Amino acid sequence: MNFNIITINPNFFKSPLKNGLIYKALKKKIININIINLFNFIYNNNNYEDKVYGGGAGLLFKPEPLFLSISSIKKNNYNTFVIYLSPQGQIINNNLINKLLNYNSLILICGRYNGIDQRIIDNYVDIEISIGDYVISCGEISSLVLIDVLIRKIPGVLNNIKSLKSDSFNYINNKLLGYPNYTRPRIFNNLSIPKVLLSGNHKKIFLWRFKMSFIKTLFIKPYLLKSLFLINKNK
Repeated sequence: MNFNIITINPNFFKSPLKNGLIYKALKKKIININIINLFNFIYNNNNYEDKVYGGGAGLLFKPEPLFLSISSIKKNNYNTFVIYLSPQGQIINNNLINKLLNYNSLILICGRYNGIDQRIIDNYVDIEISIGDYVISCGEISSLVLIDVLIRKIPGVLNNIKSLKSDSFNYINNKLLGYPNYTRPRIFNNLSIPKVLLSGNHKKIFLWRFKMSFIKTLFIKPYLLKSLFLINKNK
């Protein structure tokens, strides 16, 4: 899978790309990440940003450098899917991640300030994606979140695929939060782990984990249960 990141700050990625799961996937050559410096597409002494028409605070990314950078990537792969990381976008979820995994090449536009010119969004962006209902300082952070979420599901990246199946949002039809986990020592500060986990009865352990996962989802993210019941009803 190829990730093409359009950014005004390539140095932002020096450390993240040399650590963790992203570095592991790069080292195994399972993914490829191209950092595209938006400054390389600024001509005639222009800048990449300007004031907003109609007045108001903040600056906006100009359309020309973004258009040229997107075009340069699509020249080699026209079917590259273009993503603008924005607080106005669709929030990342499992269904969206599974759809994005069908593409072998993605363009990630990292904005700042007030964002980017709407003409780029309307005509050259395939989807706007948000990592949550809040605002952060730059799209570079969001791009790393999106890449990390995606590559966890690419075969060969994780050492043990079973750990993916027990993750929150992947457990039981991709709809439940993860269940509580415990490790040694068996007793810590007079607090013991649930006896069922010591029983060796895998059926009882599975049922206990499902129950705990269901209860946690019910109290923390009950909207996930609604979609779970709809799936079962349709079946």
